[in-house]
Amino acid sequence: FVNVAAARGELRAEVLGKDSQVIPGLTRDNCVPVRGDSTRAAVTWKGADLARLPGQAVRFRFSLRNGELYAFWVSPEETGASHGYVAAGGPGLTGMTDTVGAGAPGE
Repeated sequence: FVNVAAARGELRAEVLGKDSQVIPGLTRDNCVPVRGDSTRAAVTWKGADLARLPGQAVRFRFSLRNGELYAFWVSPEETGASHGYVAAGGPGLTGMTDTVGAGAPGE
């Protein structure tokens, strides 16, 4: 997931293994472009996902055209719950960490 402002551009990502080589299927060209402004946009790849890499150390390389990337995180949930601390809280959040993601009331 990313927090990105790319209303007139796009963001793509690729995943690199411990050898710094791009993992097949998780390439920049195979990444579905993220366009628009969002605080929680899912980054996906055509026919591949990160679920096949549990416990592996990876790096992400982002390509951004006409936009700004503010944050990124990996979530095991489709809602994008970051499980990170939320500081001042927010609508629908039930504790000190984000455990709801897009499932928060008002989303």
